[in-house]
Amino acid sequence: MIDRLKEIFRSDEFVSSSSVFPNIDQERLAKELELSAAGRERGGNNQPESSAGKLDHLELKAISRVEELRRKGLENYETNRRVYSERLNNAVSARMLVETEANDAKARFAEEVTKWRALMVSPRERVQEAFQWRTRFRELNGLDLRPAKPAAGWANIIGLGLLMVILESAGNAYLFAQNNPLGFLGGLIAAILVSFGNVSMSTIMGMGVRYINMSGFRNLLKKSVGLLFALAWTIFALGYNAAVAHFRDAVETTLEWRQAGEAAIETLLSNPVGLNTMESYVLFLLGFFISIVSLLKGYHSSDPHPGYSKVAQDVIDARDEYVDYLEESIETLALHRDEAVDALHQAREEVERQVRDSVDALYGHKALHSNLAPFLSQCDIAVSYLLSVYRDANKSTRDDEPPAYFNDDFSFEEFTSEVADDAHRANAEKQAREASEMVEASVKDIFDVFHAAVTDHYEIDELEGTYIERPNRKPPLGSSEKTNGSNETEDQKV
Repeated sequence: MIDRLKEIFRSDEFVSSSSVFPNIDQERLAKELELSAAGRERGGNNQPESSAGKLDHLELKAISRVEELRRKGLENYETNRRVYSERLNNAVSARMLVETEANDAKARFAEEVTKWRALMVSPRERVQEAFQWRTRFRELNGLDLRPAKPAAGWANIIGLGLLMVILESAGNAYLFAQNNPLGFLGGLIAAILVSFGNVSMSTIMGMGVRYINMSGFRNLLKKSVGLLFALAWTIFALGYNAAVAHFRDAVETTLEWRQAGEAAIETLLSNPVGLNTMESYVLFLLGFFISIVSLLKGYHSSDPHPGYSKVAQDVIDARDEYVDYLEESIETLALHRDEAVDALHQAREEVERQVRDSVDALYGHKALHSNLAPFLSQCDIAVSYLLSVYRDANKSTRDDEPPAYFNDDFSFEEFTSEVADDAHRANAEKQAREASEMVEASVKDIFDVFHAAVTDHYEIDELEGTYIERPNRKPPLGSSEKTNGSNETEDQKV
């Protein structure tokens, strides 16, 4: 819009104030015209004659050169006055352009607000649906109004599992080192493998055991799955760790680990509780303890009620997404608001500047008018100087008396410019004021729309239907007719 305003006020005939009036170099003109030499030459011939009553051709030539510069300056002056006058006349068009731009700016910002409202529908529905599903999930599963335990991340689960492996391996390494061809290193490797199987399987089964907490006829199958996991873990923990203990017993009676494995299976089947050494019993108890710890770790890796942690986390994620989207949208709206306001302010300043410059130029407050009188005076002085150079040189060489007009001063005719029309000035200033008032009103409207859009957003507890009105505080916009636990439809809210 600024470019269009500049086009309205632009004129190809405009001359910048610094070059309106050309500079008159008296010395240079005197040298170019060779006035001193010509004056001495004509004075030696007693020219012009003493009785002459008119300027001779050299004097007229000097006056003509100065007059040419004077005429150029006055033409530039009148051209710029006309341009400034036309700019005052164009103030009406500029005001209309500002009015159009102001209306367009408000319309464009209103469009952005409409887009913002439309884009907020999905995050708003996600909050409502996630919260409603959590409520429904509690009802279906008979859960009390308690917060769900946050689910541990896989990094946390794996980290704890590795810690259990390290602890059990550190305890078992010595017990497995006996009769191992690789010594303590071989015992450590065997302990790590045994511990990894124990910890990983117990952790996975602990996750499955959580299904035992499912209630209701519809969840009977899931509850049965939890019971199966509990039974499977009991069999695994006892059988696996007993097998490991029997294996250690077999290692002490044979030098071959492969033969020890076969012997361990035979003794496990024939006498499960019979072990030969105290170290083997310690190995069994340590492994069983690690199985229990791993089971509990898997069981408590999430909320005891399967699925509750995910449902609760969906509510948290939906709220965070709504807040993030709201903040981003408000920042975007603020950016569009500032762009519209800046464009309007620049338009107002451009109109005011053009009108102010034109008024100042036409009414003598700036260089255009204030430099006119000095320029005219400079022209008269330049002519007088050039004539003096010629006449003084002429008189210095002549024998006769110089003509009487040598004593006369020369000055150009007085220049009179067209008087500026006060009506144009008053109308232009009026248009500039109207443009300024219009911009301020439009800016206020834009800020009002922005403020209404921001304050019209929904609080999360409104979306979830849990808003509680507090005393001495106005409820959020659109919630005055709501009661605790109620939800309005989208048609009512928008």
